[in-house]
Amino acid sequence: MKIKRFVAGSMREAIRLVREEQGPEAVILSNRRVPGGVEVVAATDYDAALAQQALRQHLPVEPPPKPNPQKPGAQKPGQQAQAPLRRPAEPTVAAPAPVQVPNSEIALMQHELGNMRRLLEEQLSGLFWNEMKRTQPRRVAMLRVLAFLGLDADLARSIAEEVPPQADGAPAAFLPQGLLARRIPIAAEDPILEGGVVSLVGPTGVGKTTTIAKLAARFIQHNRPRDVALVTMDHYRIGAQEQLYGYGRLLGVPVHNVAPDQDLGAMLNRLGDHRLVLIDSAGMSQRDGTLAQQIERLQKLGSRVRNHVVIAADSGNPDDVLRRFAPVKPVACILTKLDEASSIGAALSAVIRHALPLSYVAHGQRVPEDLHLAHADRLALCAARMARTSPKSIDDESLSLRFATSNSGSLPLHA
Repeated sequence: MKIKRFVAGSMREAIRLVREEQGPEAVILSNRRVPGGVEVVAATDYDAALAQQALRQHLPVEPPPKPNPQKPGAQKPGQQAQAPLRRPAEPTVAAPAPVQVPNSEIALMQHELGNMRRLLEEQLSGLFWNEMKRTQPRRVAMLRVLAFLGLDADLARSIAEEVPPQADGAPAAFLPQGLLARRIPIAAEDPILEGGVVSLVGPTGVGKTTTIAKLAARFIQHNRPRDVALVTMDHYRIGAQEQLYGYGRLLGVPVHNVAPDQDLGAMLNRLGDHRLVLIDSAGMSQRDGTLAQQIERLQKLGSRVRNHVVIAADSGNPDDVLRRFAPVKPVACILTKLDEASSIGAALSAVIRHALPLSYVAHGQRVPEDLHLAHADRLALCAARMARTSPKSIDDESLSLRFATSNSGSLPLHA
């Protein structure tokens, strides 16, 4: 057994020195902090029995007593009784002290393990994807088309599973578009023509105020301007109220504002003679702390108000938007800024996942020309057109990472 002492700047470096000099079978006997780093004592060919024997060789042992010529048990006069022989205590070897690894070293190890896991997942995904290309070429081709539409992996996988195995040729090229259209939830009728109290909620910059004006103008096409009233709750964004007042003057409808400390229900009571009241809520990020206060004000109105969530087609995370505004129990969703988006796959995936009907789509600033009723087939066609004109490409590596594995495990390789 060979024992050696190592001194290094960190525990990680000390372990590396032990491995380099004594090999991976070395045993760390102890470690402690020393000025400038740590001290590690390590041994090779560690054997507890050998360690105990080495300790015995260095312990003093009491010599045995001289033999007594008298008969056993006899004692000479004046001789003191001799103490009984004591067997030396069996030397013990302390167990190796546990290695004290600093938190920073643990964090680094966890990071390295995470990298190894990701590397392994990538390799397994590639194997699954190659197997799918060999055994299920039609399904792979379908997944590739759905990926170009911008749909999330779970939705694309679910649609691909609906494709009949015998689908081939030109008709199969339109199957993804048709199957997607079947999934998109659409409001049954033109909701704004029902009148009542309608509020628009959503994050900043999605076009709520302009959409309010478009909805008011759409209603006025079938009714009188005096039947409409606009209410703004936005006291946070500079120029928000002025923009809505400007639309009110153009349309010939009154505009009222409700401060954060005012009763929204009381304002609606005063506007009870209007057939349609449109509420423009404050434009806030879905992560804004004051959003909860605004949601609470709308929740107090209960079924008296119909809430519509507004999401922009180019939103980075529409699913997060719908989740944050779910407490107001929206009845529908309005998709805006189609003219500024390069893909609407993420937005369509979000409304399908939340089963929230789409009521209107907007694709410009004109009032009311750039507001239309939502149609599932037109939205699927729009998604396909955007995919054809998009300059981005998706390689096999990206597809394998997206489709070869899922939250529930690997994708079955059988048809």
